Amino acid sequence: MNVRKKAFIILIVPLAVACSHSQQEETKANAPIKVAVREIAPQTRPEILHYPGTIEADNTVALGFSVAGRVNNVYVQEGQQVSQGQLLAEVEPEDYTNAFQIATAAEEQVADNFTRLQELHNKGSLPERDFIAAKSAMEQAQANVRIAAKRLADTKLYAPYAGIISAKQIEKGASAAPGMPAFTMLKTDKVYAKAPIAESDISKLTPGKEVKVIIPVLNDSLKGTIAIINPQADNTSRTYAVKIRLDNGSKRLLPGMLTEMLVYTGGQQPTILIPANAVVRDADDITYVFVASDNKSIRKRVTLQGVTTDNEVVVQSGLQAGDRLIIQGQTRLEDGNPVQF
Repeated sequence: MNVRKKAFIILIVPLAVACSHSQQEETKANAPIKVAVREIAPQTRPEILHYPGTIEADNTVALGFSVAGRVNNVYVQEGQQVSQGQLLAEVEPEDYTNAFQIATAAEEQVADNFTRLQELHNKGSLPERDFIAAKSAMEQAQANVRIAAKRLADTKLYAPYAGIISAKQIEKGASAAPGMPAFTMLKTDKVYAKAPIAESDISKLTPGKEVKVIIPVLNDSLKGTIAIINPQADNTSRTYAVKIRLDNGSKRLLPGMLTEMLVYTGGQQPTILIPANAVVRDADDITYVFVASDNKSIRKRVTLQGVTTDNEVVVQSGLQAGDRLIIQGQTRLEDGNPVQF
């Protein structure tokens, strides 16, 4: 064998070995992944409507003084819980105290004059016209006292009900005027869970119907009843605002908290349940599953409604009857991998 032939063989052997390794790796990469599947078969379960919502205050009101004056004291801060009748702030009462004393003195004088004239009238010694004038003067003086007393009382601003001070617009030393808001107050002894209900579901709801309201941040749930169904749909979303009234004696429910409403309609609906471990969640917090089709894995995004006591999840959308769901081996899959089951 000549030298050139030997060199050619030496070059071919490593190349053949490299090609063999490459083919083995490719074959291994394309080898079907062993999985277990379960065919999707919807079950009939009680119909439950799920809707996200938020907590709203029972009432929101802007509070202000009915009289003008310089703010003397402010007794509450923004975010503070207050009770009904609690003193919130006051303006300087001196001018109103003096006006009340003047009105009281004038009323005493007029009342004394009326008493003497009434005795004369009873004896027939006073004309009826003079008696009526004296009586009218006394009534005017009494009205002036009541007005002065009210203005003096209005120098103090009280909470009309129990709730939360959500905004404070005055400070000590500032000037207050009638109609100028001093505080914004939320009534929270009762609250509403408000949710937008789809047009297709609104006919299934009626006022007084019991609803379960879940508050995730408190890890708690409450039962309430539908109090208000707005008959006017939102022009953009075509949803109807529904409010569920909730007791809030514990004051734990705060306006703005997120909720989930569960409405048991009394009807039945087909429901798709899958094992919780069949669901995969990616880095963007998107939930999906894998189904087997033509011996390949197909990634499908799913929307979930909740978890059952049997560690199964309710699928709202993304799967349909007949899909072959991969329930084992899905963590090793990518979209389009060959699978064997």
